[in-house]
Amino acid sequence: MLECGANAMNHDFWLNRWQENRIGFHLPEVNPHLKRFYDETIPRSARILAPLCGKSVDLRWLADKGHDVVGVELSSIAAAAFMREQGLTAETSTEPPFTVFRADRITFLVGDFFDLTPENAGRFDLIYDRAALIALSPDVRPRYVARLGSLLNPGGRALLISLEYDPQSMNGPPFAVREDEIRSLYDGYEVRKLLEYDCLENEPQFRQRGLQWMKEAVYRIDST
Repeated sequence: MLECGANAMNHDFWLNRWQENRIGFHLPEVNPHLKRFYDETIPRSARILAPLCGKSVDLRWLADKGHDVVGVELSSIAAAAFMREQGLTAETSTEPPFTVFRADRITFLVGDFFDLTPENAGRFDLIYDRAALIALSPDVRPRYVARLGSLLNPGGRALLISLEYDPQSMNGPPFAVREDEIRSLYDGYEVRKLLEYDCLENEPQFRQRGLQWMKEAVYRIDST
């Protein structure tokens, strides 16, 4: 999970987090929701985009399933660490506006997510959003979702993992994103909640910061 911070959406904030190895948001194992809902949400031939991916091991798991996976990440430290920790030898190139790491079926585009376009990245069958939407402040989310929509193939979908809590008790990131906001952001899509549960027991650091409850929710979002 992510820690609180007033300048959390500033590029320097995130680059400094990686530089200082303050990456408590990194999950060292494959996300259990991805495993649980893989069969019903991800077509076998899907080309997958993972925005704001960090060094998530989920990318390797998906590639091992036979998918071409593109991760977008601001920090080159994260991309290099992923390749090293996964035992991959990356081919690195400069393809403005991104620095690109390629290995096997995995491509890391290092740079600003909002520079991503169909012209420089192609289109995708699935967006895997494990912790991207909840990393973004409310004013940025509509632009983010609009950009995702421009990158989806017709009939594409998203697998989204989100959080809800009382925002009066803690500032993000991670930000609380309610179900009604998700449905509003994805207006014109079919939004189906697959799972919701109280996750605070698994996140004791947030109880220490004043939260009395925290829910994690998983959504399947289909373009229509």
